[in-house]
Amino acid sequence: MPVNNIDDVAEATVRQRLKPARVPRCEASLIPFIQLSAPLPMTEVPREASPKWDWTVFPVLGGSSDFGVLGGAAASIARHAKERKPYQFQAALILSTSFKDNGDGIELVQHKHAIRFDWLGLFHNRLRLSPAFNFERTANSGYFGLGNASEATPIDSSGTFGRRYQFIHNEVRGRLNARIALVGPWSLIAGTTHRYSRPTAYDGSQLATDSATTTPDGAKTIYGTEPLYQPSLQFGVLYDRRDNEVTPSSGGYHELAVRTAIGFPLSSEVRSAGASIVLRQYFSLFGPVVLAIRALGDFAIGNVPFYDLAQGGSFIAEQMPGGAQGVRGVPNGRFAGLAKVVGNVELRAMVFEFRIARQKFRVGLAGFVDGGRVWLDYKKDPRDGTGVGLKYGVGAGVYFQWGVALFRFDVAYSPDARAANPSLPVGLYVAEGQLF
Repeated sequence: MPVNNIDDVAEATVRQRLKPARVPRCEASLIPFIQLSAPLPMTEVPREASPKWDWTVFPVLGGSSDFGVLGGAAASIARHAKERKPYQFQAALILSTSFKDNGDGIELVQHKHAIRFDWLGLFHNRLRLSPAFNFERTANSGYFGLGNASEATPIDSSGTFGRRYQFIHNEVRGRLNARIALVGPWSLIAGTTHRYSRPTAYDGSQLATDSATTTPDGAKTIYGTEPLYQPSLQFGVLYDRRDNEVTPSSGGYHELAVRTAIGFPLSSEVRSAGASIVLRQYFSLFGPVVLAIRALGDFAIGNVPFYDLAQGGSFIAEQMPGGAQGVRGVPNGRFAGLAKVVGNVELRAMVFEFRIARQKFRVGLAGFVDGGRVWLDYKKDPRDGTGVGLKYGVGAGVYFQWGVALFRFDVAYSPDARAANPSLPVGLYVAEGQLF
């Protein structure tokens, strides 16, 4: 999916209006950072044209009710030049981990480490290259079975789920995305991704059960349970007319992308293709109040790894329909299928601002309604249930903006939230940047 969620923490420090290339956004949020500037010495060059290197070091803070409290550190280096905005080159290193009470005590849930690069202004300012390398290990990734009607049954009378709907997911990923400016608000994106995934099922879990079963015609129930290397290609087109990257109040950002992938070893039988579409539109209503709307669809064909059935996106895989990037309140991995749709409606408003030591701060509020659904296949399947089958979340958020960095705290109620947290029927999310 979208290059708008390139998951780059360091770029929050330089998020500005950029055409045609867009400054990406990430899941993790930031707290105040320290920035050190070290201009390179140059002779006989006007001061305003002198290239400059900026070094940025800051802590990372985020989290959700799915993965717990996340903390870590990030550092970036950027080369600035007068003719390149917001920078000419940037490299960033992000190290983070999260912890959560699993009922038996505190455990380290997720490790996420990444190094990313970004080159702007190549080929007469028409090309932007963004390579990245990531490692992730998650001890409680969600897998509840297949289809829109999958059930979550407690393991005992106390209502707890234990590890029944969890698995361990390890993944190493490398990618290269290229954005090519066309005319006006239009751009092309092409990319390649290389992934090595190694899921591990807990004894007695839903994943262990489905891994050991086959369909009536002898085919696998799910794919991708073994260690798997997947190279893939992605292509897309972008349209960007937003008035602001951080807090847009008018215009839109729309994208259409396709992808294809194959799994090795070939005996895994993993091979797939897909398409995704994202439409985002912003309307200024009155005063500071903004109506933001997003419609997202992802459609895959072929033998898709089970963990990708609960994700969507051609360039950057995001959890959907559940999780922080889809229907807030619905647990990560709760529903899985080949086809997924998500819709989000938000009312946002920056209600007041203040200054501390010449620094400008803004505080805002938001209310939102999210909805979504999955289809296991493109023909009728009893595992999808009957009727509309809409999964929804309703909630509110508080936003805090410091310069070009924006942090948010969202709370969302969903009837499905108890599947991950029986004692807490809401989803909690701390992240950097608007959801869309």
